[in-house]
Amino acid sequence: MTKNEFANGIEDNVPQAIAWFSLKAGKICLGKKPIANAYDKLKMLGVTHIATVQTGEENAPEVRDAALNSGLEWLWVPYSHPSSPSLTDDVYLHQYLNELSKMLSEGANIYLHCDGSQHRCSLLFYALCHYLGIPSNSAYNALHSFGRNAANGLSRAELTWAAKLGHAAPKL
Repeated sequence: MTKNEFANGIEDNVPQAIAWFSLKAGKICLGKKPIANAYDKLKMLGVTHIATVQTGEENAPEVRDAALNSGLEWLWVPYSHPSSPSLTDDVYLHQYLNELSKMLSEGANIYLHCDGSQHRCSLLFYALCHYLGIPSNSAYNALHSFGRNAANGLSRAELTWAAKLGHAAPKL
């Protein structure tokens, strides 16, 4: 287990530390779906917002309730994997990128998570980097700062899709 994997709570979904990446006035990290006893710890570690990259079928409302009950802000980013048959409309994904950017501009410390694979949140982070004007090589290095699971599991086609998504999103 690498330092970043431990930092992101892979062993028990309760992080002991957070590997932050600074963007704008805020910070963002990637992690697994938090379990019930993780929310207070996340708040103690400086998290102000939970961004859930999951569909309704993946119990996103449970994450919402637990986050709000712990005094954390919550953003739902419901999207399926880009290769799934029910693609999320890019217009919605563009709006999510804008919302995340705005929260970061306001100094939010965002815990971005999906399921245990970190696949979708890694893609969304990569798209967000491109939305904010970060070049691909720097965005890819930023993904690696979250541990090998964040970057190594993404195909070139997925990274290209995420980069295009970030570049195509209108700046509101």
